[in-house]
Amino acid sequence: EHAQQAIKENAKKLFNDPASPVAGNPHGNVTLVEFFDYQCGHCKAMNSVIQAIVKQNKNLRVVFKEPPIFGGQSQYAAKVSLAAAKQGKYYAFHDALLSVDGQLSEQITLQTAEKVRLNVAQLKKDMDNPAIQK
Repeated sequence: EHAQQAIKENAKKLFNDPASPVAGNPHGNVTLVEFFDYQCGHCKAMNSVIQAIVKQNKNLRVVFKEPPIFGGQSQYAAKVSLAAAKQGKYYAFHDALLSVDGQLSEQITLQTAEKVRLNVAQLKKDMDNPAIQK
């Protein structure tokens, strides 16, 4: 009951926040909100499940929320991924970073950004954007 009330009170921010990256059909009539951390093993395991669901359901819209639960490296990874969105490569980076085995570091996160052909210099500038900092 409390959870349902919280969803109602925060519906706009949960489902329609323009700062939240979206996968699947951006105009889909079914929305799944995924809360995850790039260092969470369960989140990494769910990535392939989410990908399969998106492919199978043409009306599905997935909204990503990145609370950095596991500390500093999680926060850094979340900022890099949001900055990757400014280059139109959020989902490619998101998928690549969730595929990394083991703990993340700034070096591994930036190497992953290079692998998906992000402009790392621009990425670092975009990470300073106040919208990404929050």
